[in-house]
Amino acid sequence: MKKSLLVLFLGIVILQFSLFGSSFAGQDPNDPVGPDSVFLRSTGFLVPQPPGVGKIAIPVYFRNDSSFIALQVPLTWTGPATIDSFSFFGSRIDYLFNKNVTIDNTNKKVLVTANVGTQQSIPEGRGMLVKFYFSTTDTGTLTIDTVANSPLPQEHLLFTKGGSITYTPQFLKGEFRLRSEQDPNDPSLPDSVSFYPNNAYWPLPSGPGKFYAHIRIATDDSVGAIILPLIWSGPVIYDSVTFRETIFPPLQYRTVNPDLGASKVLIGAIPVSEPPIPPDRGLFASLCFTLTSNTGLVMVDSTFFPPINHLIFTTTEPKGFKPQFVLGDFPVLQYWPGDVNFDGKLDVTDIVYLVNYLYMDGPPPPHLITADINGPDRLIDIEDVVYLVNYLYQHGPTPLPGDPW
Repeated sequence: MKKSLLVLFLGIVILQFSLFGSSFAGQDPNDPVGPDSVFLRSTGFLVPQPPGVGKIAIPVYFRNDSSFIALQVPLTWTGPATIDSFSFFGSRIDYLFNKNVTIDNTNKKVLVTANVGTQQSIPEGRGMLVKFYFSTTDTGTLTIDTVANSPLPQEHLLFTKGGSITYTPQFLKGEFRLRSEQDPNDPSLPDSVSFYPNNAYWPLPSGPGKFYAHIRIATDDSVGAIILPLIWSGPVIYDSVTFRETIFPPLQYRTVNPDLGASKVLIGAIPVSEPPIPPDRGLFASLCFTLTSNTGLVMVDSTFFPPINHLIFTTTEPKGFKPQFVLGDFPVLQYWPGDVNFDGKLDVTDIVYLVNYLYMDGPPPPHLITADINGPDRLIDIEDVVYLVNYLYQHGPTPLPGDPW
């Protein structure tokens, strides 16, 4: 029992070390003692339904292992938020006369500076630096980071010791998920917009192929319009939007308006001469991309797309409501076609795994696309088994990439 507890404890320690070690920037060799740092606490916030405005307070913290006399902390942020104000109440540097915050909402930058002058040095310790008050008008992710690779001296993250010795503390960015409360205008249970599958797949060695981000919608009431302003990021190039295999009825007025420069697209479905869209849940539309890298993370989020500034469903009532929204994030995953058990190689164990799955109630392949071996027919059956056997033992053709749909 003691041995099990020790193993569990060591596992937790290693996990914490790997998480924090991978998140922090490298320690500056000019730091005179140990790892000083600037960091934000990551958490989620509830915001009112647009066009209402949510208010959130986000504190910035710092830690130092020896006293210093000045600091310069430049920050930038992305997401549907602006800074209204700031406060040093409760800050470790509240006692300083010479402290300042410069806010640039246009470029989403803010600069915090402080100098002790003739006052007492900032002692070693850990605590709050400043608290920012943001206004938010939509759901999404608010990410606060340092200004990376800036040539401007005033945008360098610095702590200063006596003798004008400067060093860069470690920095851990903050990511804050902005979630919406259930819209009181929604007449029934929470409707929603979400995405699938779990990964964007990159076949080896051919690469890269297509990637489809499928948009799943759940409606518990008849709706008179569906408006989805979306934004994407990551290693992809936008190709199109398709309503292929949608479960929702075809409409005369379905619109797709991409803005490739801003990586945005507005998707709409509005019954004009048709009856309202009936309650249902399933595939609504699919974003089609071409992958540009075999690593990375593709993300699809809600966004502003003038004049539409949020997702909206409308009912037969004049006033619409905002459905719940679940961010789509798709890690790019490399795979070898035919590597059914996903162990990085093709051999007899893949045949056994596939036969067990098809005929012995065995577990499904970790990634079904690897088992669609005989080409993109979207069927996993005896033909895939035969194809793999021929490849491994009869000099048959190489396994083909599966259908990314």
